[in-house]
Amino acid sequence: MVRRRRFFFALLSQFRFSVSLGLLERPLVVGLLWGVFFGQLETSLFIAVFYELLWLDFIPVGTFIPPNMIAACLTALAISNYLGLNSLPLLALPLAAGLPMAWLGAKLERVMRDRLNRSYTKVLLWSRKPLDANVPGRLLLGSLAGKVLASWLFFLVGAGALTLLTKFALRHYTPFLASLNLSWAYLLIAASVGGLLALRLRSLYVAIAAGAVALGILRFLGMF
Repeated sequence: MVRRRRFFFALLSQFRFSVSLGLLERPLVVGLLWGVFFGQLETSLFIAVFYELLWLDFIPVGTFIPPNMIAACLTALAISNYLGLNSLPLLALPLAAGLPMAWLGAKLERVMRDRLNRSYTKVLLWSRKPLDANVPGRLLLGSLAGKVLASWLFFLVGAGALTLLTKFALRHYTPFLASLNLSWAYLLIAASVGGLLALRLRSLYVAIAAGAVALGILRFLGMF
């Protein structure tokens, strides 16, 4: 499963920083393409919307590297497709499995960005004595090839390990998960907090925190 999908991730991950094509690296586009090529379009779009809303507040400005939404979305899509999961609440496991991939993917991009500083130094040295006109092209192709390979291996190992963990959780906790009263409406409302946080209003942050505490207390008291 992971071997057949890893190139899909390695290709789409380049749209984050290497090939600037704007919205092509967004979860909504990833989910749409996945649904068209691999089926389960409705489920794929629900998964994509969940991650799109969850990290709507994170914008790649300056040196900040946001969570790798492509890694998270594709991990959830690949696991759900491989295990044949197409309905809640079992899909909650692939959704949760995608979260660490977003953080690890951002860490990987930080490491690769630091390594590119070496290429930048080589370009500066070349600009002082441009004896070989092919040096910039080789450095560019080398950096792109390295990022594709690193993304390929990252998704192979990460998604493969999370698939095994998901299978283990399903084997032991499927009855418990099936008893939960979950729906996409609940998950999308929870994820939409990311969109509210994007408004950058302190009073809104306080209201959200107070509302979450109040809902927790009401739930604990069994009022709903």
